[in-house]
Amino acid sequence: MSVREPARHALYSRLEEVLGQENADTLMTHLPQDRSDQAVTRTEFNARSAQVDARFDRLDDRFDRLEDRFDRLEEKMDRMQRFYVGTMAGSMTGLTAIFSFVALLTR
Repeated sequence: MSVREPARHALYSRLEEVLGQENADTLMTHLPQDRSDQAVTRTEFNARSAQVDARFDRLDDRFDRLEDRFDRLEEKMDRMQRFYVGTMAGSMTGLTAIFSFVALLTR
């Protein structure tokens, strides 16, 4: 028995008195057995945290690329809008000139 084992046994005995055997068993299964279990759990947690961090980093990169694409799209749309407004203004001016000329000829 390790140093902690007598303390665990005493805890289990008291839990069994207060909660009953089934509840005491359930609670004890959720307690770490010894410090090495805690170290393993900590190592697993740190590894999993690193994986989550890596996923978030990749997600941030993807959002950055998506943002860049939206910026380029917005620039293209602005250029198209200026082109179409200019084209429409030029067309309307040309049509006005043609109609004015035709009106002068038909007088």
